[in-house]
Amino acid sequence: MKYSYCRVSVAGTGSFLPGDPIPNDRIDEVLGPITNAPARVRSFIETVGKRMLRDGGVEFRHFAIDPKTRKLTHTLATLAEEAARRALDHAGMSPTEVDLLLLSSPSYDHTTPPTTTILQERLGIENCAEMEIHSNCSGVGKCMQVAYDALRTGRYKTALVTYPQLSSVYLRDCYFNQAQMTKTQAALRYILADGSGAVLLKAVEAGGDGAVVPQELLGTYVESVGGKRPPAMTAGGGVADLIEHSSPVLEVLSRGSHHLDQDFSAVNRDAVTFLLNGTLKMLDSLGLAKNSIDHYVYSIPTRQLYEGNLEKVTSLFGIRPEQVKFRSRHCGYCGGASILVHFDDMVRSGEIRPGQTVLLHSVESSKWMSAGFVVKW
Repeated sequence: MKYSYCRVSVAGTGSFLPGDPIPNDRIDEVLGPITNAPARVRSFIETVGKRMLRDGGVEFRHFAIDPKTRKLTHTLATLAEEAARRALDHAGMSPTEVDLLLLSSPSYDHTTPPTTTILQERLGIENCAEMEIHSNCSGVGKCMQVAYDALRTGRYKTALVTYPQLSSVYLRDCYFNQAQMTKTQAALRYILADGSGAVLLKAVEAGGDGAVVPQELLGTYVESVGGKRPPAMTAGGGVADLIEHSSPVLEVLSRGSHHLDQDFSAVNRDAVTFLLNGTLKMLDSLGLAKNSIDHYVYSIPTRQLYEGNLEKVTSLFGIRPEQVKFRSRHCGYCGGASILVHFDDMVRSGEIRPGQTVLLHSVESSKWMSAGFVVKW
């Protein structure tokens, strides 16, 4: 059935942070101690790791972990479900009204079936279209673009976008072959956190370009600039690690190639540049002026990164510091879910006022993608 809608509205937002807030001095207790790593890694944890936590600007973060048993309390599907139900409640809608269900995450609950179908079942949706996008920080923007285009063309009336981040899977002591750990792999334990976000979108019939659509999604932007660049975030254990015939899974574990790793030098050198360039390209593609944006919302992991680039950002966009805030202080850095967690908090607190325009954008270092969207409230 076709629908002749051409404008898209944000009907509801939702987010979820699992468990109690964890202060910095309890991270190793909750994730489990690193006791069998090389001496240089253990020394890094005791010195640089503690300094990262002290200076990072994050006071609390959340992990989907039972602190007593260290078992996971959520899967990706159940983590996404919490945020999805909150977005649906916020919109005053039933799950059965969802036509298109979208989920992005760097992980999945099963190789097959897709996590979207597990989420669909948990929400009690008997029939809908679903798509899962395998991505990290740029995944929200990618889902928003698919949803935006699908609603504008009239294929669907409603779309639910979800993003669960379960970083703790890669961070618990039991996941590592600790003898093969590196300092960068250890450092990620003090940066990443768990959380999920969701946005419910509706197609809205409007009389013309001059008609006002409340909470209108003005457009989206997606790009990859990593065609000739090496990845800056990696996690093995996929098909590329299983090519050999002799005990490939055991080889992955013995090498530690399943570990989540980050090229911090590349991130420090390129991430902000790619983020800001992507923002400028998005504004240009949507025909929006830099001074038309009231809130620039980015997923910023540490206060050092924020403060070290604040002058550059405010100068480039001609904005005040309060228009681009460091927002991870009490929730931690939830990777790809961050901008949706921040967005939901801004909506529910009333920080976004009617008539204001909000730009949300993320850069993904895995192979240098960026994606985002703009909403006029």
